[in-house]
Amino acid sequence: MPRSPCASQFSLILRTLALALAALLCLAGVSSRAVAQQTQGGSVAGRVTDDAGTAVSGADVIIEGTRRSAQTGGTGDYLIEDVPAGSQTVRVRMIGFRSQTATVSVTEGGRATADISLARDPLQLQTMVVTATQTPRTNLDASVAVTTLSAQEIEKAVPRSTSEMLRYVPGFTRVESSGGEVNNNIVIRGILDQGFVMIMEDGMPVFPTMHTYFMNADNLIRFDENIERMEVVRGGASALFGSNTPGAIINYINKTGGDHFAGTMRATAATEALARYDLNIGGPLGQDWHFNAGGFYRYDHGVRDPGFPGIRGGQLKANVTRDLRNGYLRASIKYIDDRNQFILPLPLTNAQDPDYISGFSNYGALLSNEGLDLRVPTPTGDLTLPLDNGLRTKATWGTVDLGLDLKNDWHLQNTAQVMQNYQEHNALVPGTIQTPDAFVAGLKNPLDTALLRAPPGSTVQFLFTNHFDVTGKNKLPFDTPNGFVIPSVEWHVAKPISAIQDQLQLRRSFGKHTLAIGGYVANYTQENHWNFTDVLVDARDNPRYLDLIVTPPGGIPDSVTKNGFRNFLSTYSNGTGSVSIVSGVVGGEIQLTDRLRADLGARVEYDYYQQNSENTSKFDLDGNPATTYDNETFGNGAFRHFTNNITDWAGSLGLNYRLNENWGFYAAGSRGYKMPELDGLLNATAQEQVDLAEAKEVQSAEGGVKAQIGRGAFTVGGFYVLGKNNTGQGLEVVNSVTTWVIRQQPDVRSYGAELEAVFNPLQGLLLQGNATLMQAELGGNIVQDSLKYREGTRLALSPKTLGNFVGVYTFRGQYGLSVKADWHWVAERFSEDALTRPLDNPAVLPAYNYFNFGAGFVIPNSGTRVTVDLLNAFQSKGLEEGNPRLSSAGGAPVFLARPLLPRRLQVSVSYDFGGSAPAQPQ
Repeated sequence: MPRSPCASQFSLILRTLALALAALLCLAGVSSRAVAQQTQGGSVAGRVTDDAGTAVSGADVIIEGTRRSAQTGGTGDYLIEDVPAGSQTVRVRMIGFRSQTATVSVTEGGRATADISLARDPLQLQTMVVTATQTPRTNLDASVAVTTLSAQEIEKAVPRSTSEMLRYVPGFTRVESSGGEVNNNIVIRGILDQGFVMIMEDGMPVFPTMHTYFMNADNLIRFDENIERMEVVRGGASALFGSNTPGAIINYINKTGGDHFAGTMRATAATEALARYDLNIGGPLGQDWHFNAGGFYRYDHGVRDPGFPGIRGGQLKANVTRDLRNGYLRASIKYIDDRNQFILPLPLTNAQDPDYISGFSNYGALLSNEGLDLRVPTPTGDLTLPLDNGLRTKATWGTVDLGLDLKNDWHLQNTAQVMQNYQEHNALVPGTIQTPDAFVAGLKNPLDTALLRAPPGSTVQFLFTNHFDVTGKNKLPFDTPNGFVIPSVEWHVAKPISAIQDQLQLRRSFGKHTLAIGGYVANYTQENHWNFTDVLVDARDNPRYLDLIVTPPGGIPDSVTKNGFRNFLSTYSNGTGSVSIVSGVVGGEIQLTDRLRADLGARVEYDYYQQNSENTSKFDLDGNPATTYDNETFGNGAFRHFTNNITDWAGSLGLNYRLNENWGFYAAGSRGYKMPELDGLLNATAQEQVDLAEAKEVQSAEGGVKAQIGRGAFTVGGFYVLGKNNTGQGLEVVNSVTTWVIRQQPDVRSYGAELEAVFNPLQGLLLQGNATLMQAELGGNIVQDSLKYREGTRLALSPKTLGNFVGVYTFRGQYGLSVKADWHWVAERFSEDALTRPLDNPAVLPAYNYFNFGAGFVIPNSGTRVTVDLLNAFQSKGLEEGNPRLSSAGGAPVFLARPLLPRRLQVSVSYDFGGSAPAQPQ
């Protein structure tokens, strides 16, 4: 593969960043030696525990009014040195707990003790939120719907994918992991898919657009021990704080190290050959310098074993921070080299109570090692299909972040980032499962499509491509017990991408009011190299490739396939393009009364698109039109060139009313947008098609209450969302010619309620849950008059209810034993499009639920914890996508759908080390 046009420029930028990072480390070392002997004042030490007496590790302990701080170690102990003498306030903060303080008296050369017990705050209502706010505020004070998940909560959830963590967040009405760890489908509030949800890391988008063909943004994020917490902001107000974010913002916030060296090691193993190791370390590099670094590596065959290691790779991250007198400067780098399995639908029977057909088990897969490293001829040479690469991400990010408190109450925040990724998408994608007779009956004569390729009286032979008799010369005949075949596609998509982006905010406080002005500029590039091959396989766990030979009456044998391929290259796309983005935002917070605050703002964005796409022609490699397997579609060297520019805006008004320290009310209304993805231009054939593309508009309104009452806390909110300017594109037959068309789609709307609640009915017992009740339906703007009556019809794959409930009981005592039960449910969904499905007999994906169970304990005074989790304990086969109406030809009651991932037993051992030395008696 030739290097990307921007590769050299990117490499130069990355080397410059690496040199800058090395210089910072050298300066830190000099600074460290210079201050090594400097000591003053006294010290403060102690232990932090929860309300059950269990040590709390990783809590931030600070001396208010100073820069002195520490982080608790695995035993909950901390030590802060060089604390100025006198009366000092010690504050402890930890995600998932309410902040607590203690006052101590520090003497010169002495050591004061402050043991602090933290009360839990599971809904994080007292936690400071930095996502989608002009200034950091507690969740209770935010005028948006916010959910904060700590690293500990995420680990307890044992998510099987990056997006599956969102089942703990109400409003996400489609969160699936049945397709694997990455590239998952998510939907917010019934109508806004992953393209409307911005995934950020430390406040910066992982890529300027959240969805491209064959890659969603969740490919570019991995959860590991480096992450401190995840903040999720739902609703239209998020559109002010990022490009293309009218649905939600998911912000992963990394650890940055403290004043004492600390870290965590974690080893994880699970059934089906999972092995994973995580490491995170952080601490000081000298006075006013600190760092954090770590990552993970894992190897996994996958719970749906493809017949080869389907999941392998890892991530490395590091950051260095220089605390300045009036702010900080931080440089960070992230590197991912990871391969993930793309899990596809499986053949099932009985949609109401799904079960696998003969030849499959709970752990079966329609991937096969017979598809590895295959080579197919093309007009320019052989093409290798690296199926075992799966969804491969090989990416690097370099980021510099500067925050300064300026004169006259001004604050400046600027973040610049460069990234480059070589993305691949390799898969074996099944078509319609059918009987061999049905498949043969659908074959047309390549010389005259009005005739059958296998006329009556023909002899038909299905043979296994790679399985032979004892002589090794004769292919074995097809004898799969269930008798089904599946015409499929094995594809290889290479998608190099890169981006440069900068985000600036200038903020000033005017008494209780705040004004913020910001800007965002970005340029991203994409290459698309699509190669689709058509193959034929049988229906079994790890299917076998098939060859088909048809001999007409009195004729000669006709090879329909060669080496299992129906066509060596049936679809080909090749293109490069770029998008430049300029966006400005202005916002403010106005304290109308002591309790009532208004948050308002507006954002304007301009996008310029440029796309080059290669034209294609048909190539017959052997000059024989009867051998259809080598009649290929391939690039002919001529290119189409298109440009487009789009401007759109977002606006929001939010209100927060703080009734008292435990009750808050919020309301917001907004208008947002989602710009088209660059890939939308890839297959356009005329500028007129390109000009049809415009930004999608999202209007929303919401309101709710957040409260803490005694041993419980809850948030309840209602929402209404309207999506407009929707377009769809794809191949259609127009006037007997197959044409790529872009068509206007109807408006869509949703309305409903979201609930989060937590309750501590007794000491040690925590009950936590969330639920969404919703109606998502077709809105107006239905172009076809004959279909206007369908306005109000419920959308496909949109449940009316879904939710999650967790119960955790922690026993008192030094072993910190805890047990957990986690239940998730999703109501039934329609599987077919709301415009086309038969209203009197719709195809339905049934409701499903599943349970996860877990237990954990600590080894006293060691910083070591052991956890055991049983995922999908009762082997639920809930269907997350598929169409039960698409039964196989010949009337067999079989369909393809994607069920939940099967049961897995997982064991993890973690060790928290360093932090601060335990308090010593004086």
